[in-house]
Amino acid sequence: MTSKTLKSAILLTMVASAAALGATVDAQGPPPGKGKPPTEATNNLSVPAIMVAGTAGNLPAGCTGSWSTLLPPTGYPLTGFSIDDGYYFVQKVHTWQAQCRTGAADGSVLVYGEWGDNLSGDARLKAGSPIRVELVLKADSDELADGYNVVKLEPEKLDRESAYGTYATADGAGGYVATAESMTPVVHDNKASLLIAAVDPESDFALSVDPIAPEINATGKIVYGYNLTVPAPGAYEITFTMPSVTFTDCDVQGTCAPLGHTATMTITVGGGGGKRPPR
Repeated sequence: MTSKTLKSAILLTMVASAAALGATVDAQGPPPGKGKPPTEATNNLSVPAIMVAGTAGNLPAGCTGSWSTLLPPTGYPLTGFSIDDGYYFVQKVHTWQAQCRTGAADGSVLVYGEWGDNLSGDARLKAGSPIRVELVLKADSDELADGYNVVKLEPEKLDRESAYGTYATADGAGGYVATAESMTPVVHDNKASLLIAAVDPESDFALSVDPIAPEINATGKIVYGYNLTVPAPGAYEITFTMPSVTFTDCDVQGTCAPLGHTATMTITVGGGGGKRPPR
């Protein structure tokens, strides 16, 4: 926790204590301060989700066959972020939850796969250095549900170092509210697995994660992620298997067989100081 974070947390505690004692608190909110979260806190589900074959995350509203109640952010928002001078409810500081529901595990839930940008873009992948492997399942239907738009609050920082939050608007009564938005849900398959193997037949590099647990990332979206490090340059095949849902397509052409249960991408890893794998 940074000194500014500690200051912000202390200020919030002072405001709450003053209110409990009947003191007069400025209706405009606490003094400016950045809400850098404690490391042990978890991100809130901000993008609505359909849970298939089991639920993901410790969600306060739970998920049933119908859409759950939208839970608005709790607590007082923070300000002082470099994105602008506005107030924000911050991931890992405040609590909220997008809508969620369960879905049938018979393959009837159709999904569109979205790979991490680093895998299909211009990023150079290096042996011996961490490679983020990530896949998101978006519901391929016209169904919408409510959630909250979460943005990066400190654009000058690395993604993993920045705070993230959703904008807070004054409610006219001394408090603040967040505005819900209708969104395409993401999908969670509780039976998902991951296999990564070297394409070179002379390499014995292979790893399997079965099942692979999803994560709720900083923007509040359920993703399947793995931090991969390979020992040598070469081509590696990444295969996610989602047995309880059915792919209609993926955002990278040719990586999903329509009406199948797998998403497969081959990545090329360059030299990075790693050693060649055993042969």
